[in-house]
Amino acid sequence: MTPRLLFTVCCLLLITVGFSQPYHRRAVKLTEKAEEAAKSRDFSEAKVLLKKAIAVDPLYDKAYRRLATIYSVYLQPDSAALYYNLLTEILPADQIDDRLWDRIAGLNFEVGNYTKAQEAIAHVSDPNPLLAESIAFAVKSVQEAGPLEIEELPPAINAYRLQYFPVLTVDERTIIYTKRDADNPSADEDLVVSVRINDEWIPSQSISREINSPFNEGACTISADGSTLIFTSCEGRSSFGSCDLYVTYRQGNKWTKPENLGAAINSRYWDSQPSLSADGRVLYFASNRPGGVGKRDIWSSRLSETGWSEPVNLGKPVNTAYDETTPFIHVNNDLLFFSTQGYPGLGGFDLFFSEKANGQWSLPTNLGFPINTVNDELSLFINASGTFGYYAIEKTESGVTSSTNIVKFKVPFDSLVKKKASYVTGRVQDAITGVPLGARMRMSNLNDTTDTYWVNSDSISGRYFLVLLEGKEYGVFIRKKDYLFEDLRFESQSSTALRPDTLDILLHPIEAGVSLTLENIYFEFNEHLLNPKSRSELNEIVEYLKLNKGLTFEIQGHTDAVGSEAYNLSLSEKRARTVYDYLQSKGVNESRMFSKGYGSSQPIADNSTQNGRDLNRRITFRVISNK
Repeated sequence: MTPRLLFTVCCLLLITVGFSQPYHRRAVKLTEKAEEAAKSRDFSEAKVLLKKAIAVDPLYDKAYRRLATIYSVYLQPDSAALYYNLLTEILPADQIDDRLWDRIAGLNFEVGNYTKAQEAIAHVSDPNPLLAESIAFAVKSVQEAGPLEIEELPPAINAYRLQYFPVLTVDERTIIYTKRDADNPSADEDLVVSVRINDEWIPSQSISREINSPFNEGACTISADGSTLIFTSCEGRSSFGSCDLYVTYRQGNKWTKPENLGAAINSRYWDSQPSLSADGRVLYFASNRPGGVGKRDIWSSRLSETGWSEPVNLGKPVNTAYDETTPFIHVNNDLLFFSTQGYPGLGGFDLFFSEKANGQWSLPTNLGFPINTVNDELSLFINASGTFGYYAIEKTESGVTSSTNIVKFKVPFDSLVKKKASYVTGRVQDAITGVPLGARMRMSNLNDTTDTYWVNSDSISGRYFLVLLEGKEYGVFIRKKDYLFEDLRFESQSSTALRPDTLDILLHPIEAGVSLTLENIYFEFNEHLLNPKSRSELNEIVEYLKLNKGLTFEIQGHTDAVGSEAYNLSLSEKRARTVYDYLQSKGVNESRMFSKGYGSSQPIADNSTQNGRDLNRRITFRVISNK
């Protein structure tokens, strides 16, 4: 370096040093006054003073730190993140320690500034794993998200300040949800209902005086057929704990007086947010009782003839050391949706799903942005076909929930619900008078004798619902005392066959000569040996005959016209006798029944077509007398 160049550099350094100044005295004084105000708990004045200090000297880092701290302590994360972010712009990164970078990352994540959170967490040498994974997931989820087709449900439903926890019947024509008129602990929660008529939702109203009270009722589940409602009630009722689960049954347009589900389900802790499987046999709910994995966990209980079983914790991987809430079991019984803070997400509670295969629940999957956001997402309902979902969206002001509205959205994933579901509905009626009947209906998977459940048609309206799952073959047996039973068959081997259907079931009073075809009796080809699928139906006939002890009947065998008449007559007689022998083996007195083969002499369809021949091959039950 030449002497002249050295002289020039030294002069520049002297000038720089000569002109460097400490922070502006007024900014320092204002910050000191702000600290005094904060000590006196006058935080409003402290914030005003600190903002003045920043205006006087935008490089005074202490004012930013103090202001961000005040906002952070008083739960204004948006403002806290803003001033911490401004701090990072005026200070070199190495002058901010790990602890503060971690704080900055967490605050930015909390308010949805995912990119800023990612920048901050990169400076933390040993970050919290869940926070780091959540930030990475949120950035990627937002970047990869597609549009969400969403519509807010009409004012007939969104009629209150807060409405949430929606559940619908399987036909999506009745919605029940929790409403609250104000966001404060003293505001009363109630259950309200709306019905869709001609594609218009009628104004919501209290579900029932029997259910709602001056205390809190909410977080409910309704069976697929709309006949059983389980809900949460806190205080004001005979209970075991802070919140308990209660059950009520619909009769016509009225609900019965609620009953506590009992000590098998409820504990002295918080038990809430139920979800009932479509067949009504398994109940999922959230509880903070001991014996779980974390704080609030998801538990399940199974219904048997003796009542509800002792609840079982779903365990890992569904439950975590954090909170799991608002379970919803899809009608296919294999897909569980719930909210949790225990897995990487977009902030607060996110919605996840887990699939059950071979009795085990899969690692939960986050539904991603924009279904999940920086706010809490809770209590999702997905329809039977997996095409639409319903949940409540929060609207916040200054970090506080100001309102929630229920929305409907198109599920953006074609493969979310792999096993589709649908339903058959209608009325059970007297075949002669048309009067609605309350009847017992047993639905069985013909290929799995353990997969059986019972429903009842409404005793006042006669209305019933049956849920059909893809890939299954069902037999349905309908019985009522003094009426001839009816049986139906449904096949849903593919999703294309799963379309909602309406079918009225006509039951004939028992009288001589009345007959019906047994739809679910199967024989091996050209044989008289019963296929195992037949047993479910035959066992129901046994129970039916116990209920109608004066009934005598004939079991008739029929064939198509293929083959010789002698062969067909012999085959039909053997098949009728096989059914006779099975019923006798189950205790039906031989004096009550007869068997006879009719060969191909009584066709009910055209024998020239395959479908016609299938219909002609049948077993018929004909009443002889009823004493």
